[in-house]
Amino acid sequence: MLVQTSLPVNSCLLVVSVIFLVQYVSRVKDVFPWSGPFCVQECLPRYFEGPLKAHDPDTIAVLREYLVPPPLDPDRRPFDVSEPVWKKLLDWSTVQEALRDVWKDQAPGTFVEVGAVDGDFMSQTLFLEKNLSWSGLLLEPDPRSFRILQERRRNAWTAPLCVKYSAPGQMRYWLRDLEPDLPEHFLQLLMARSKLDEDTLTGDEERGRRIWVTCAPLSSILMAANMTKIDMLTISTGSENDETKIKDVLFSKKFEVKTVLIHYPTGRLFSEPYPHIPGYILDKQRSTIQIKMYVKRSLCKSVRSGQEYCQKPHYYDVEDACMEYLCFGFLTVWT
Repeated sequence: MLVQTSLPVNSCLLVVSVIFLVQYVSRVKDVFPWSGPFCVQECLPRYFEGPLKAHDPDTIAVLREYLVPPPLDPDRRPFDVSEPVWKKLLDWSTVQEALRDVWKDQAPGTFVEVGAVDGDFMSQTLFLEKNLSWSGLLLEPDPRSFRILQERRRNAWTAPLCVKYSAPGQMRYWLRDLEPDLPEHFLQLLMARSKLDEDTLTGDEERGRRIWVTCAPLSSILMAANMTKIDMLTISTGSENDETKIKDVLFSKKFEVKTVLIHYPTGRLFSEPYPHIPGYILDKQRSTIQIKMYVKRSLCKSVRSGQEYCQKPHYYDVEDACMEYLCFGFLTVWT
């Protein structure tokens, strides 16, 4: 009799324990990798089954839950690139002028910005959206920046995701501490320094704290967003090898990315002033010292090349541009 009555009691204890565990995980954030903001019951079983596959339908469905649609009343006020106090930082305004010259006479396009910060600070897509009626997708894993990004009412989809060329999952993310009583643009600069823990600079470890964020390959995120044709993909995450984080999209036949804008840290450019991306042409005229613009080679045709045509695009370039292409049928590119 004792054995017969103890079984139901043990079973009840087990059920209560499981319920308590699920409820605890749903309330305590960042304790377990699978206690992310959008799933507990859905992700808990899959966590114990092993890593998610990048293009598995279930993975795409989970990532789709992170996507936030554009607001019903987006801020459509024109944007003046001469207004920000940081307009000359890294020749940001020069890049915006180049983007205007490229796209001003074209139909509105689609952008993807990886590392969008708060949607304002050094955004490479804000001018395109507000002045040329573009739209697209903004990705920012820092919860502080992402909250401000929502308040700015950008006319674009947003998602609190980080991009990583690996199996989807939770990863450690370093948040830069904010100093009190600083002007807004200084706070923006500090938040923009947040990055994946593995990309943190030596000496910065004690200047911030770590949290868990959801990361996925960009191809998986774009599949969740039903985006295959992109006019401009821009990335700035603080990593020296940002191009490797998006290679699953750049080198895939499933996606067509016309132009790519990459902000390289200075350390990378010391050893490689003109980073090469297979299948893309480096536009030396529209690139700056740290921000490089690339154009998809298959959308271009060679016009002329040779030593007799060489020119120096910028005074700081150590190599001349000796090859001229016509891209998209209207854009002249020297490389």
